[in-house]
Amino acid sequence: MIRKNLWILMIPMLASCQMLPRLEWGPKPIVVQPEPQIVTVTEKVPLRIYQPPLPQEIDLLSVNFFVITEENLEEKFKEIEKMLDGQFVVFALTPDGYEKMAENFQEVRRYVRQQKELIIYYREATTESEGTTAKEWQENN
Repeated sequence: MIRKNLWILMIPMLASCQMLPRLEWGPKPIVVQPEPQIVTVTEKVPLRIYQPPLPQEIDLLSVNFFVITEENLEEKFKEIEKMLDGQFVVFALTPDGYEKMAENFQEVRRYVRQQKELIIYYREATTESEGTTAKEWQENN
């Protein structure tokens, strides 16, 4: 009787061993894949920085200066009165005030020149040869 019971227990065990390869419980084979190749591509991208239009040159209006002294006071009085339709108005500067005004204009001129140099530097640094060159612009302005 023990033999019969042993066979009854052995049959399901043998049948389950037959299912092992289908369930893939065993060790899996190692598959070696080749390493992917790294490809570096260098692409030149054009620089696209907005370039505002360059300023136009300064268009100054002419100013008339009169030098009035004791000797020509009457003559200049009549000349200015004639220019202003019978009115006489004078804005006067002392020689010291005139010198200070001239120094202020020189300071403004220095500042404008420095700004032009900055504009030229950044324009050349951010553009390829398009339109006018910095020298042409500087000559025109």
